[in-house]
Amino acid sequence: MAIHRLGLSLIILSFLLTPTPPCASALSFYQWRTLLSLSKSLLSRVANARYARGDLSGAARVRDLASHLHLLTGNGGFFSLGWDYVWNYYSTSLELPLEDMTRLAKKVSEVSRAGSKERIALWISENYSDLRQLSESVVQGLLRTFSRSGALRDTVLTMKKEIEEGDLLKDILEVGSKDFVGLLQIGKDLFCSRSPSGSTPESEL
Repeated sequence: MAIHRLGLSLIILSFLLTPTPPCASALSFYQWRTLLSLSKSLLSRVANARYARGDLSGAARVRDLASHLHLLTGNGGFFSLGWDYVWNYYSTSLELPLEDMTRLAKKVSEVSRAGSKERIALWISENYSDLRQLSESVVQGLLRTFSRSGALRDTVLTMKKEIEEGDLLKDILEVGSKDFVGLLQIGKDLFCSRSPSGSTPESEL
């Protein structure tokens, strides 16, 4: 069994490390690792913030979402997400919502410049509706991209539900807007070379 798992990991890594056409950056193991690290850190802070204010069920949901994002370590997450990507999407062009991701990242970057917690809270209250619409557009674009049943689509659906029902976006903005901008940029860089449109005039933040 261990040999089989090692073989699968080597196959997936060979796909992830295969050179791709020029773009903001190539699909790489380093970027996957950075994406994983930021995701786990950000979701952990959201879960802790919810727990601190007594939202135990909300904290548990975010921890469950984090478990879906274990791309490289733990409980076979790397094998399920990585194999799903290689099997279903690697050989196809991905119609990712790159422009919406860029617009969302630019908007969220304003939060990090707001300063105090009070100003951040005010900025969020004034801009949340627009941010919510942009985030929902990004999620819908990801669902159109990851259209086949599997670990990737399940992860996006879980995220979609938490944004709609649990105000995940608001919590993320409050605890880690800079990291959220970083995640959006890494996501764009990881897959933009797989999108027919490649980079766009709005690619740089």
